[in-house]
Amino acid sequence: MAQRDTTTGSNYEAVIEMCIKRSCEKNDLGAISEATVGDKPGGGKHRVDWEIYKNSDPEFRGLISCKFQGTSGTAEEKIAYEVIKLLHTMNTDKRYKKSWIIMGGDGWSSGMRSFVKDHLSEWIPSMLQRVEILTTDQLLNTDLKLS
Repeated sequence: MAQRDTTTGSNYEAVIEMCIKRSCEKNDLGAISEATVGDKPGGGKHRVDWEIYKNSDPEFRGLISCKFQGTSGTAEEKIAYEVIKLLHTMNTDKRYKKSWIIMGGDGWSSGMRSFVKDHLSEWIPSMLQRVEILTTDQLLNTDLKLS
């Protein structure tokens, strides 16, 4: 059985961690990796890659879910459900004010990138101003803030 090459995924995780730590330092935020933040809509524990919070007011929190797609595959189909899980957690626990999904890797089809950017909020309108979807490149130039 061939071993899977996870180097790219590991590099992706390191870049995400660097960006989150940079935003936390600049904006007086704390971060918890691999956080359990409630239950999924259909049951089971909801874990996110990162939970961030204001150091000055822990009632202001955010959720970060990272999705890596190195080659074409099923991660594309999971984006809408990820939005739903994040919204469910935000509706259940009002401390969560904002969520982000970070799409990393080169395996995302151009059609999916376009759909997520331009049309997903038409299908899930409650995500507007609440769940932001970024590519890794966009994250590098973005400051994650809770307000």
